[in-house]
Amino acid sequence: MRPKIFVVEGRNDSSRLKQIYPDLQIITTNGSALDPDKVEVLKELDQTHDIVLFLDPDHAGERIRRLLGKSLTNVYHAFLDQELAHSKNGKKIGIEHASTENIVLALKDMQNVVYDSKSDVTHAFLHEMKLTGNPDSKKLRAKLSSILKIGHVNGKTLYQRLKIFNISKDKIIEVLSGASS
Repeated sequence: MRPKIFVVEGRNDSSRLKQIYPDLQIITTNGSALDPDKVEVLKELDQTHDIVLFLDPDHAGERIRRLLGKSLTNVYHAFLDQELAHSKNGKKIGIEHASTENIVLALKDMQNVVYDSKSDVTHAFLHEMKLTGNPDSKKLRAKLSSILKIGHVNGKTLYQRLKIFNISKDKIIEVLSGASS
């Protein structure tokens, strides 16, 4: 089993993780301005380590996740729902504000990228299941992505994540039929 390197955005996120898991190896991106040197370091580490992207559930975190996801090959994604990562005053969002329980669960449910995915999901299927192109699609996607632990998604991101995490039509049908009961 390869050692894991955890990637977070800032030192407060890093400190929060270290409170729970003192021995984690963590690299910070220092915010949304992704330093090319940091990307090179992660590419080198990617040869010998699994890289876990545990980024804030906001626009900046998604941008970093997308950029690093394209650059690395041994990638896991850990997600926190946005409502679980708000500061006490509700004005900020980030890993540093999440409860210990929610951080532990997010890391337990991390998703591994599958490059030879066998997912049979199509855009037509997503439309048929009302996950895209329907007035209630956004709410339905939020339910699905929360249960599957794949982060906040729009229609395009949902399709991409279902593919990279090798999630099948049957799994989506199972989740949606359970979510509506």
